[in-house]
Amino acid sequence: MKIKLRTILIPLAVIFGLIIAVGVYGYITIKSFMPSIAALQATGTNLSTSFQGQDLVTAKTDVQSLSQEINDLNTKYQKVHWIGAIPFIGNYINDGQHGLNAGKSLVKAIDALITSVSPYADLLGFKTAEATPSGQVAKPQSIEDRIVFMAQTLDMISPDLDKIGADMADAQKELDQINANHYPEKIAGKNVRSKITEVKTTVSESAQLLTQAKPLIKLLPDLLGNPNPKTYMVLFQNDAELRPTGGFMTAYAFLKVTKGKINLLSSYDIYDLDARFTQKVPAPAAIKTYLNEPYLNLRNANMSPDFKVSMDLFTKYYGTIPNLPHPDGIIAVDTQLPVEILKIIGPIGVSGWGNFSANVDAHCNCPQVVYALEEISDRPTDTIKTGRKAVLGPLMNSMMQNAMGSPKRLWPQLLNVVLSSINEKHLLFYFFDSSTQKIAEDFNAAGRITNPYSFDYLHINDANLGGAKTDMFITRSVEQEIDSSNGTVTKTLTISYNNPYKGSNCNLEAGQLCLNGTYRDYIRVYVPLGSQLVSVVGSEVKETISEDLGKTVFEAFFTMRPESQSKIVFKYTLPQLNLAPYKLLIQKQPGTPTIKYTTIFNGNQTEIDLNQDKEVVLN
Repeated sequence: MKIKLRTILIPLAVIFGLIIAVGVYGYITIKSFMPSIAALQATGTNLSTSFQGQDLVTAKTDVQSLSQEINDLNTKYQKVHWIGAIPFIGNYINDGQHGLNAGKSLVKAIDALITSVSPYADLLGFKTAEATPSGQVAKPQSIEDRIVFMAQTLDMISPDLDKIGADMADAQKELDQINANHYPEKIAGKNVRSKITEVKTTVSESAQLLTQAKPLIKLLPDLLGNPNPKTYMVLFQNDAELRPTGGFMTAYAFLKVTKGKINLLSSYDIYDLDARFTQKVPAPAAIKTYLNEPYLNLRNANMSPDFKVSMDLFTKYYGTIPNLPHPDGIIAVDTQLPVEILKIIGPIGVSGWGNFSANVDAHCNCPQVVYALEEISDRPTDTIKTGRKAVLGPLMNSMMQNAMGSPKRLWPQLLNVVLSSINEKHLLFYFFDSSTQKIAEDFNAAGRITNPYSFDYLHINDANLGGAKTDMFITRSVEQEIDSSNGTVTKTLTISYNNPYKGSNCNLEAGQLCLNGTYRDYIRVYVPLGSQLVSVVGSEVKETISEDLGKTVFEAFFTMRPESQSKIVFKYTLPQLNLAPYKLLIQKQPGTPTIKYTTIFNGNQTEIDLNQDKEVVLN
């Protein structure tokens, strides 16, 4: 018995001794890496600071230092690489190698990115090492000059984008092999698991953004009229009179882009277009019911919440009107874009129309440019002034001229306004070329309703039908309460509207500007296909249920006077969905401001400010 026991214990002792030896060796060796790891962290922090400070010169130096430090640490790390073959302990050693490999790929991607954006650094607001040669006077450049330069050269960075994409993909593959759940939440008081998750998420989101941006960047020269000029129709959607795609279509203009140079051609009142449209096409049901208009006017062609579907209808009949330009695409804007631009460039004057600014006007507690546009377009007058809504063209022209001549320090702010306007759906695009349209959709710049989507979904769409310009006075909030206790998901959706302002004198004989009147809201709620409506509270008509754009749609209508509040409540059940985890996509309606959404799920409350489409994971 003693012999057998010794036979067992001796090998166990040897194995245990080896494990201790390996552990001690590994500990001592890894501890010797700490100065290198600390240096890596410091350089990584410096690189982040350089980017935040928009300093490409320092960032380039930091990237080179980071690359060298990663290579040095990788060389040292090979001393413990063989431990990776040992069960359990080896998993952590291998994770370290995956991290180093990911770091190498990320550094290469960042280095290539810096090289690629350097020619356009001034537009993006980055500082570079470029300097004017001694004895020469720097040639002043406008933002228009830089856009022209970008249009003519941007296609040259396509090979760089492919290389950056490949390096990002390599980094993501390495990080995907690290399981954050194998690590404790904290070690020595420092977050570990969340940091690993954060890095993996950041790299994944960056790779996804690059995937979306690559086709757009490749296409930009063509969109900017290089080599062939492009003509675009600009549609002004008045979000003070909210409609499904962002606002009532008030006016339109045409602009031509030639190798980055933008020229405004002409602008018109939307009613001028309707006067030339003579076909008797039955109007959408809501237009017939709530506006009492039996036939379609092109100004009411945007009743689908999907911008492409609305523009398909609009252009179908626009194309039947003779002697009109045939644009390459349509760009829709609402009042938020000019407001944000005027915040940057300051007040401007428009010949024949007056002055415009982003300063608050006491008449409506809104930006002066918004009030001025409403007054020009809608105040009753004793004289006939045709094309009043065509102020869009002169205003756009003046803003462009001032923006193009703005100081260099303002260029990045102007670029950010455009990008934010796209994200927040104040700027929408529609193209006749299918490949260009697909790129706009992939970049979420085309105002599409997402379909298919396998989890929970919500899109609330308001249409102000005959309710004056009341949307400029209304604030909204949304609350969802989700109950899944009995195996069926039941949702109670409460949409609150508040108009605290005094009503306008809307008597036409008084000649006053009717802005804040009785709100007349045709509301549709888009939910997962197959959802069952339980009840609706707050609708003044019998609710209806339909299917549209791959969703189930609940339709209702209510009115609300100034200085009052209203709520409309939809209770419904979801179909069988994969809700582990519980994912919810909320799509923002174009033209709306930021809306607060509160979701209560399993007793936990989640709040978001919806300023763009957002996917929420509920716990």
